[in-house]
Formats: sequence, C-alpha cells, structure tokens
Amino acid sequence: MVSKIITSHSNTAILIFAQNAEADAQYKSLAANQQLMDVLNSRVIQQVEKSGLDYFHFTEKEQEGIGFGKRFSNAIQRVIKKGYDQVICVGNDTPQLSCDHLLRAADSLNQGKAVNGPSLDGGFYLMGIHASSFDAISFENLPWQTGHLATSYMELLERQSKSVDVLEHLHDLDDEDDIHQLFKGKDLRWHLAQLILETLYFKPVTFSLEFSNTESVSLESPLNKGSPISIAA
Repeated sequence: MVSKIITSHSNTAILIFAQNAEADAQYKSLAANQQLMDVLNSRVIQQVEKSGLDYFHFTEKEQEGIGFGKRFSNAIQRVIKKGYDQVICVGNDTPQLSCDHLLRAADSLNQGKAVNGPSLDGGFYLMGIHASSFDAISFENLPWQTGHLATSYMELLERQSKSVDVLEHLHDLDDEDDIHQLFKGKDLRWHLAQLILETLYFKPVTFSLEFSNTESVSLESPLNKGSPISIAA
C-alpha cells in the first residue's frame, strides 16, 4: 500500500516492518489478545498515512530470509530498489509514535543525518537511513531483539562517520508489564490509554495515570468484546 507523495520528501519512503495481528499472536505474549494487535497496527498505519509519505507495509507474507536481521535488511533493500534514497523504518509496537516523529525524521534525512528513535528497552522504534550508506551485512549482524541494539546501531553509525538525529525515548509494548510501565508516563494521551485498556482487558480495570497537567487520573476500562475501536486522529 502506498500513500500520496509530499514533494519535499518524494525521495523518502516509510517501511512498516510488522507482522499482522494473527502472526504476532504466535510469539508475543502481549499478542494473545489479537484485537489489541489489530489496534496497534491500525494506529501506526494511521500516523504513517497522516505524514503523506509513501509507505510500504511488510508483513510476514512479504518478508523474506532466515532470521530477523536478514528479513529486515531484505525489506529495506526492496524499498531502496523502488527508487527511494531514504527509508524510515518503524514497527507496530510503539503507540506513542506520531506523525511528528516521522516528519522530523524525513527532515533530518534531507539534511544528511541518520535518525535513531530509541526505545526504553534498549532497542529502537524508528530508524532513518540513507540508501547510499546502507551496509546490509553490518545491519544484519546487529544484535537484533536484544537490549544492546540501539547502542550497537549508534556505534555502527559512528564508524560510518554519520551525523545522527536522536529522537526522544519511547516505550514499546512486548508484554503486559510494558503496558503498566507506559501508563506511568506523563505524556500518554487519554484516548490512547483508553484505547489500549478497552482492547486488552475483558473486565473493568482501573489504573492510576499521571499527566503533565494533573496529578493523577483514575481510568476504568469498560467491558469490550465487540469490534475494534475506531482510532481518533
């Protein structure tokens, strides 16, 4: 699927590297609730489409190769072969990822900078690369799916003498403990908190959430067994 092109970023594409909800449910403990994974997938696609950049979604059906690093590398190379000089890579497990992050990454790439959006568990939720400096072998050999990934990636960029725009740290969601950690943050939007709760739990659940403009908010999740909730802009 491809969105319209913004003229100033016509050489940039976004790669959503994420399996569909059913496939995610086979290996992520959080994904036992397929509806939640559907919501997370819809959320990232919504933000990507809002950016106006071309994008490509590589699910398990489009991914090729053995091992995560190889599949990821192959997907990036396939996007580059379509004629794009710059690629912004994201997954589906960071609900705080916004269109603003994507547009900042595109601007930084246009300025010749690589981009790293680090997650709090040591990985990253966004990576912006230039086709001219993409080293597939070094990329594939990064310590994927470990807490050392972001550090190793930064070291790789340093060896390439790349200037890097480092975005803010964000939470990603791999299990229910990550949900609880996310709710402790002060910048989680109300509608996103409610969205996650309504899809994750099958009975009312109360959390104490803290926001920047109020001390605390008690949020009760209503019973929800119906269709996925629509996502507000």
